[in-house]
Amino acid sequence: MPEPLKHRLAGAEVDVIADRVQLVYPSFDRSRFVSITSEMEALELKDRIAAVADRLHETLPASYPEAVSILVQAVEGGMEGFAAWPLCTFVERHGVDHPTESLAAMESLTRAWSCEFAVRPFLDQHLNQTMAAVDRWVDSDDADVRRLASEGTRPRLPWGPRVQALSDDPQIGLGVLERLRHDPSEMVRRSVANHLNDIAKDHPDLVVETLGRWAGEGTVDERMISHALRSLVKQGHPGALGVLGFTTDAQVDVVAFEVSPGSVRLGDIIELRAVLKSTADQVQRLVIDFVIHHPTARGSLSTKVFKWTTVELEAGAEQMLTKRRRIETASTRKYTAGIHSIELQVAGAVLATASFDLLDGSP
Repeated sequence: MPEPLKHRLAGAEVDVIADRVQLVYPSFDRSRFVSITSEMEALELKDRIAAVADRLHETLPASYPEAVSILVQAVEGGMEGFAAWPLCTFVERHGVDHPTESLAAMESLTRAWSCEFAVRPFLDQHLNQTMAAVDRWVDSDDADVRRLASEGTRPRLPWGPRVQALSDDPQIGLGVLERLRHDPSEMVRRSVANHLNDIAKDHPDLVVETLGRWAGEGTVDERMISHALRSLVKQGHPGALGVLGFTTDAQVDVVAFEVSPGSVRLGDIIELRAVLKSTADQVQRLVIDFVIHHPTARGSLSTKVFKWTTVELEAGAEQMLTKRRRIETASTRKYTAGIHSIELQVAGAVLATASFDLLDGSP
């Protein structure tokens, strides 16, 4: 079993923070600060981070500008990884009334650990001032700072609180992405793609229009465009398929579509087999997905689209496809015993259905 993520922030990381802070602030009450370690064992990761951040608030000077300056110097003295996360959270939880000092601190702290969560309350309560800082971050020489400009302004940042203004007005974020789409860092371009994928969930046509324009310029990272459109492609959005050069109206017959074995238990592997025959008089570039409808304990269905493959199907040609998938519990999915239907989706259209019977559910 992999080690729980919460153990990445434990006594050793608390000691690193204490060492670095004390170098900058010799009167630091180290013993009181490190005593937080005894309280962390029962806490999950995010609660651990908050607890360490709050203990810093209790043991650093009462003046927030002085306290955050100490943390910036501690990071600049050498700190990275999970030990640096609570310092960002300190700003998030205790610095909102001091936006000038906090936004300046983020530019240093994010080099050690991303401040993408820390910036959210500032976007919510000090939008104009925060976006002015974001505007500066876009021009930074440091890729971590440029990534913060994109990642921190995502409308649906995972684990991050919603910022209503970003959901209501996607142009706020798009202005940032326009300037970062040619960024030399793949890390930054991937953040741009994830940001666009967020926007697409509420404004799909806007994202398709934007990426169509970028693709037409011929100088944008094609992998970034593909990653940005991944959710719309799974939904079979014709505009998204068109931007990527895929066929939007498949002309195929499904000769066969089946799943085996017909009955499985958790941990077993199912195999999908499909045979497609082209009825077109030209080559078709096809996106092939499969959709599983999972029954839930409440009697409803939970639907999940999975990528299968992409094919170039010649005029009149026939092609067989196979796909194997293990049916196992994940952190985001629990299984309920019963019939699970599987749909074959070609260019966004469901063309065939099969099913398997899951004999046992998640414990």
